[in-house]
Amino acid sequence: MQIEIKGREVVFNVEYSKRKKLSLDITPEGYVTVKAPPKTQESDITDFVISNSREILKVLEKLENRRYISREKSYESDETFLYLGNAFSLSDIIGEIPDSDEKAQEMIKKFYVSKTGEIVKKRVRHFEGIIGVKARSVSVVDSPATWGTCNSLRELTFNYRLSMAPQEVIDYVIIHELCHILHLNHDRSFWRKVGSYDPDYREHQDYLARFGPFMSI
Repeated sequence: MQIEIKGREVVFNVEYSKRKKLSLDITPEGYVTVKAPPKTQESDITDFVISNSREILKVLEKLENRRYISREKSYESDETFLYLGNAFSLSDIIGEIPDSDEKAQEMIKKFYVSKTGEIVKKRVRHFEGIIGVKARSVSVVDSPATWGTCNSLRELTFNYRLSMAPQEVIDYVIIHELCHILHLNHDRSFWRKVGSYDPDYREHQDYLARFGPFMSI
């Protein structure tokens, strides 16, 4: 969903679960999730977001000013890196910081390659059973242009940086690529299929478009 608050477009995800009250979750990079009881009216959700606009806009301002998460890394111990949509210091990610930037970058890339591989292989197996398809192979790659690919041989690849995103965004990319086993193009049938397994896929696309540049090493 999305609304305009003080001239800013705020995009947020809604998660329905067994709970009594609405709650708000904002990741450090500005991804907003409203957790709501079942059958909550959309108008009530919108009012709730507006009532928390000050907190939301504060995070967005930090993001826009690039004070919290920078595209350019200095590899200091308190440098901020993303993992599953949350911010961690470099020392939290790799422990002791090496002497050179090159070594630090090598170590953190190794971390993301490993974590992304673990996550996507597990979630691919999960969604294969739901969608009713079977990938021939799953691999993690260093891709400057794509988050995932699927070819005619049912071979899937995923960008090693994908584990920086929240789990629901990772799941979207996996669903997207698994649906390509059934539809190799992006026609209406493909998007209907994706939407049947991820109704919020547009919001997850928006997350990657907005925050992808900050998912860097």
